Amino acid sequence: PDKSYAQGNGFGFVGGDTVDRGSDVKIEGTEDPAIYQTERYMMDSFVAEVPNGKYTVRLHFAETYDDITFDGPRVFDVKVQGAEAVKDLDIAKTVGLKKALVKEVKSVEVSDGILKIQFVSKQQNPAINGIEILGE
Repeated sequence: PDKSYAQGNGFGFVGGDTVDRGSDVKIEGTEDPAIYQTERYMMDSFVAEVPNGKYTVRLHFAETYDDITFDGPRVFDVKVQGAEAVKDLDIAKTVGLKKALVKEVKSVEVSDGILKIQFVSKQQNPAINGIEILGE
């Protein structure tokens, strides 16, 4: 989650910052906890330059910030190609703390070579741990 986007560099985030929580943070519900031990937060969007076509987008989340509790204040929306994909996401409320959550968005159409994922803050800052873009 540490790469910033610039046109022509393939992919990256627009805005935000990164944090590495370290391998001592145990994440439940995944066989690959390393994905969830780092995060990008406070970002506006993620942009990927991809061939035109249809894609499945997998969004990986885990609430690892110590100041967030089960009644946590982090709530945000996720838009993929401008369409609402996830509304009012509160990771801690949905799965609890330090547990993997994957949201999958299918049949994402790209017609201009750009796949864009936007993060819209409702409370606190949006955060994400990993993104997969799979051709259909």
